[in-house]
Amino acid sequence: MEYAKENFFNYKVDMPSLEYAKQYLEERGYPRQAKRLVIVIPDRNEDPEALRATVIQLAMSNFLTNIFHHIDREHFRIDKIIVSDQSDTGIARKNKGLLYTVKDVLYNTLREADIPEIHHLRFDAAMTGILYEHLRDHLKVARQEKDRPILGKGMNMAISSLVCADLTADGIEDKDTVLVFVDAENKEISYRDPFLLGSPLIYEGTPVLFSKAAFRRYHIEGDRRALGGRVNASIGVPLITMLVHEGLMPIQKPICYPLSGEIGIDRELFWSIKIAKKYGVETTTLLQLLGKDEKGEVNLSEENFVQVDLGINMDQPLAEGKPPKEVLHGVRNMAEDIVSATFQLMGKQIKQTWGGADAFMKMFRQFQRDSMERWMQVHDSRLITGGVNPDQLRKAVHGAVREHAEELFLEESFVQRTWRRLKRVMHAGDDMFIPQLNSIRDDIGGKFDQLRERLINKMERILPDKKDK
Repeated sequence: MEYAKENFFNYKVDMPSLEYAKQYLEERGYPRQAKRLVIVIPDRNEDPEALRATVIQLAMSNFLTNIFHHIDREHFRIDKIIVSDQSDTGIARKNKGLLYTVKDVLYNTLREADIPEIHHLRFDAAMTGILYEHLRDHLKVARQEKDRPILGKGMNMAISSLVCADLTADGIEDKDTVLVFVDAENKEISYRDPFLLGSPLIYEGTPVLFSKAAFRRYHIEGDRRALGGRVNASIGVPLITMLVHEGLMPIQKPICYPLSGEIGIDRELFWSIKIAKKYGVETTTLLQLLGKDEKGEVNLSEENFVQVDLGINMDQPLAEGKPPKEVLHGVRNMAEDIVSATFQLMGKQIKQTWGGADAFMKMFRQFQRDSMERWMQVHDSRLITGGVNPDQLRKAVHGAVREHAEELFLEESFVQRTWRRLKRVMHAGDDMFIPQLNSIRDDIGGKFDQLRERLINKMERILPDKKDK
């Protein structure tokens, strides 16, 4: 428990406030912005009104940071905001319509002020057709799937990163781009958030290539504020902290909120890692950047990584109104994706460190118990959303982790190992990761830019439109 108190949910972040971030930069001579800053909002059937409010807040960042904090466009500017929309047809249509009302609000409020471009990127069958034509082997898109929309948060993030820069633009080079990913569900988003997440990465000479948000997560259920972050507390924090504790992630500071979707990352760095297609993209990004690979090496040193405190995250209560059995089923599915992707990346190192499933599960059980206890202590409400109690939550996740741990540490005969390899070949489409986009670029050559241009042309520009220019 002493280790838990020291390392779980203590929010010892590098950037606790905008004022601190501004002072940090001032002490370094306030260098000019040298990289384009693009915000991506991956959306999948979230509340359209919440998305609308999020885009308005983020679009006002350029103006409000100047007015309230005297940070001009030479030192901080968001270039564009991309709503990368995997929602069902009806919700996607509503999202796009509300983005046009955002345009009206911004024009009426800010008039001639500096406003980022706003784009809507719709994931539909037409996009799948483009990807199938260029990347069917790399993304494992089967012929029978080419007329269906592509889903998965990691797929969303990877594809939206392809359209973040205009290939024909003058000035900042295409590669000099920083991506800030922001979840659409956060009802407490602030114009300050892009500055906190993006500013450490965009200036000349900065060593920082990756930033990650920490926050306190809640839901509103009826007239009560309920505790959020179930999956983070029950698997994200204990699993990542175990790896830090055993030296497989050789960093000194704890990761406060491993599963936060709000990150800032240099685009070339993002293209250098494998991207988990579904749940687990946050965890596996951390593991590839800050964890040891099979050779004992890491991609990033600690000076390349910062954590920022975004305060309170009031997200959409997706579990509200659902029976506990359905909530726990969803939690288990997420836990299975996270632990499966983790073992696929670091299975060899984990086997060498723990030696067997019992030893691994003994430590996970202890870390999970301490993480959840600490999680309950540092929030002001002991109500967990979705009507589940802590013991139910712990058992659901524990069962998923044990199942995968026993499979990882299973001692197999030669015949069993051969059969497992054959199954991987036969079910290659089940691979959990998108290959590094840099390696895809090298593999397909000039067709990579053709793909990007087709996707860019598919985006709908909301602000400014042609008559505004």
